[in-house]
Amino acid sequence: MLTVMKRYRGIYAVLLGLLAAGAFLFASSHYEVNATVPAERIQSLPFAEEYYAAVNERFGVGLNPGITVSVNGMVRPALVTDYNINELRIGWYSDWRTNREPLRPGGIKYVQLILVRASVYPTNTLQLTETVAATPGSLWLIGNEPEGKYGQGNRTPQEYARIYHEMYTLIKGLDPTACIAIGGVIQPTPLRLQWLDLLLSEYENLFGEPMPVDVWNIHAQILQEKARDWGAEIPAGLSATEGRLYTLQDNADPDIFRQLVIEFRQWMKAKGFQDKPLIISEYGVLMPSTYIVEDGDADKGDQKIIDFMHQTFNFLVNAKDPDLGYPADDDRLVQQWLWYSLNDQPYDPATGLGFNGSLFSHQDPTQMTKFGLAFRDYMNTLLGSKIMLPVVMRRAPTHRGTSDGGGSWYLLRKRLKGRGDGTTCSWLSCCSYWLPCWSKAY
Repeated sequence: MLTVMKRYRGIYAVLLGLLAAGAFLFASSHYEVNATVPAERIQSLPFAEEYYAAVNERFGVGLNPGITVSVNGMVRPALVTDYNINELRIGWYSDWRTNREPLRPGGIKYVQLILVRASVYPTNTLQLTETVAATPGSLWLIGNEPEGKYGQGNRTPQEYARIYHEMYTLIKGLDPTACIAIGGVIQPTPLRLQWLDLLLSEYENLFGEPMPVDVWNIHAQILQEKARDWGAEIPAGLSATEGRLYTLQDNADPDIFRQLVIEFRQWMKAKGFQDKPLIISEYGVLMPSTYIVEDGDADKGDQKIIDFMHQTFNFLVNAKDPDLGYPADDDRLVQQWLWYSLNDQPYDPATGLGFNGSLFSHQDPTQMTKFGLAFRDYMNTLLGSKIMLPVVMRRAPTHRGTSDGGGSWYLLRKRLKGRGDGTTCSWLSCCSYWLPCWSKAY
């Protein structure tokens, strides 16, 4: 994810400096890195269960190269090696661009991403042939929030169908082992599923065949959907004026997160894509901590973010469903995911820049934030003595009342027998809410 802007009107965010930031981000997307770790060939059929040597390889982080660091008196864009990511024990990262020689400290994977907004595409693909040849077997994301307005993809379904076809054909022609993923929509709400429905239809109409997608990809940011207002706005090409209207406090609601994932897997199954992997290439808590709690207490807000992080991590690590999940990955709902961010700055009302949830200080890459410490501690626990089996998603009857009258989704989490105190179970209900937030531009 690159530099972010928000727009306030009264209590809402004010989007400032969009044009200047867009120009900077375009420039930063061409900053070349001299890697010390060569790219490795990724197996041709990734995201199956055996693809991951350990569960931590499913965790990723987003590096914002728009953040600058000072090294030996020289100021330059941040690199992933400026941060002690070994402490995070992650398996992959993205910086929302492409790179022929990506830095890969500790052997972590790098995900290639081609921005598709009109201000950069197709100029940003002029050296793509060399990049594909240098990084065989890579995962390629075609676009970043391609349906999103205000400096994001801002592409209609037809426009994006043409771009996707061009990039898919080019990359696969050069490297048949490459994996191609659709650009992640901001959030898989019904409004954005409508955009995806139109995309699939437009692609088949234009090219006479179903749209080929190796890997399905979403974001899960939980933002208000309302025309000409803060949040996720309305997808490009749609005539709706509003969709789901989230509140500020919903931005860190793990129940909403779980519902979004389940709803998207249900959509995938209905479209015949259950046998495809699903990744979440961006999610986190974007709002300032003072906005997500009723009394505006920053410490309480920080703790709410940490709780959100841990609960969503538990869900992503453990959630399985034989009726919805990816069969090649033991029916897991999500194969890998990325926390935003590694290093972004906190929101600055004077400039409109920044987001919450960063793992390292944007001013000092040697200093972890409280969110970074919580991430590190979670990973140490996950890879330590506490080993849990994946959960199974089930429909269970309930007396609490549901929207469809057919029961609620529950999670059953079991500890591995023979470890700790034996087998214990707990039930967690996946409910639904919805949130407002800022506009953002990458």
